[in-house]
Amino acid sequence: MCRIAGQVSLNKNAEDMRANVAAMTQIMQHGGPDGEGQFLDDKNSICFGHRRLALIDLSADAAQPMTDATATYTITFNGEIYNYQSIRAKLQEIGYHFKNQSDTEVILVAYAHWGTAAFDRFNGMFAFALFDKRLQKVFLVRDQSGMKPLYYQVKNQKLLFASEIKAFREIGICQENPDWKILFLAFGFIPEPSTILDGVWMLPKGNFLEWNIAGETHLTQSYIQPTNTFKITSLTEARHHIRQQFKWAVQQHLIADAPVGLFLSGGIDSGIVALEAADLKGSGLHTLSLTFDDAAFDESEYQLMLADKIKSQHHQLHITQQDFNEQFTTIVKAMDQPTADGINTWFVAGFAKKQGLKAVLSGLGGDELFGGYPSFKRIKTLRRLEKVLPDLTLRLLQKLPHEAFKKLAYLSLHSALGYYLSLRGYFTPIQIAGILNIPVKEVWHKLTSFKYPLNITSDTNLFAAHLEQDLYMKNQLLRDTDAMSMQHGIEIRLPFLDKEFMQTVNSIVPGVRFDQQLAKGLLISSYQDLLPKQIWNRKKMGFSFPMQKWLK
Repeated sequence: MCRIAGQVSLNKNAEDMRANVAAMTQIMQHGGPDGEGQFLDDKNSICFGHRRLALIDLSADAAQPMTDATATYTITFNGEIYNYQSIRAKLQEIGYHFKNQSDTEVILVAYAHWGTAAFDRFNGMFAFALFDKRLQKVFLVRDQSGMKPLYYQVKNQKLLFASEIKAFREIGICQENPDWKILFLAFGFIPEPSTILDGVWMLPKGNFLEWNIAGETHLTQSYIQPTNTFKITSLTEARHHIRQQFKWAVQQHLIADAPVGLFLSGGIDSGIVALEAADLKGSGLHTLSLTFDDAAFDESEYQLMLADKIKSQHHQLHITQQDFNEQFTTIVKAMDQPTADGINTWFVAGFAKKQGLKAVLSGLGGDELFGGYPSFKRIKTLRRLEKVLPDLTLRLLQKLPHEAFKKLAYLSLHSALGYYLSLRGYFTPIQIAGILNIPVKEVWHKLTSFKYPLNITSDTNLFAAHLEQDLYMKNQLLRDTDAMSMQHGIEIRLPFLDKEFMQTVNSIVPGVRFDQQLAKGLLISSYQDLLPKQIWNRKKMGFSFPMQKWLK
């Protein structure tokens, strides 16, 4: 896990490019404390920068940016490829040779052999830039779930990219996106591909941007090969595949040449990750938890229950309002972009660093895949309301005193965004207009014109899963997880978002995948012989934080 930046421009002085990229990587050094590097190609006016967090192959041979043995391909890479060993073995069988043990070199050699078709072979979390000297092209590539960020700007025949927004600010790109405040107040985050900066975009997940150096032109396209066919139709079969594939996912996510631990919230998802990790590694796994004085947020009873079951080396960090107050300013600066979440990750990632860890497994993703949120049930009611209530009536609901009813006004958008904002929106258009002192029509216009590539599907559970994964998880949870953990130089790994595991889950027919009586019923029943009943047979708490109470 690292931080990357770069610039491609035929009209830029090489030394100016080097200075720009050096400034961009320097401001992100927190995410790559183990080393830095730079690649400059004067002829093609390309400069790549890299800050390293070493987890696989800690030697200098794995330093970046990295160029292949033929000096044809160069990469600056942020992330982990969990199946790099199997890809490496295939390439060795074909006849390729490797200089080091890193997953970075595997990307280079895989691209040399398969071209852009290699991108869909990678199972991991990643964002990278790759220069192909032969084709005179630069590729920006992002993983299939959007776990790792990659921002870019195309302006004046110049391509800039970086892992964080603050890198653009560092070189004077500061003009704000005029719509960001409306988007943030509506969503609690700025939805991709928009950012807080005008003309700076997030590369869509599962996509690559292809930059033609000679023509200074670019295009963006998906590299994902469709696999959405429902093959698993029985409950017994689904449970078997979940257990089998998730164990493999956890095993892959434990691979590292540096210390790895586990976030243990006390809930179902992190509990299942812990059970599988302990089975693979044995006793002594490092687990970390946050505790609070407020019983509404404290899950220490369940954390200790799981830690005792797996015989882990358990570490608890007690957070008080004083801790929150003292670190609040630092936390806000670490956010990179405005967000209404992420503070819990800030504290637990900092705690992991103090324990000497470099990577930590998390249970993020289980709710989104298996229907763990109330939205999976509420969305059916929203569908009925959208069909029977006229738009004027829906928008008048904003004036009702109850907050939940007010947000139903968003259904008048008749889009996936409208459903999402009805379920998870922060402020209504009337409230946003009041906060920003602008006409409410302007708010509606901005939200109506904001296009998001997510369609309304006929199956309500699948639609809810798409909303939670493509809007909430990607824009809020994954972005905050990356920003807050990397501020401490900690890599958070997410086995529930393992590519092959997600393909398995997506191949289960909705009637089996989503339990109509019990939230995450399929996942729970798959591990009922191992997971203590006290963990799953209780009210969902989530990895939450008493922020609203403390802000008062």
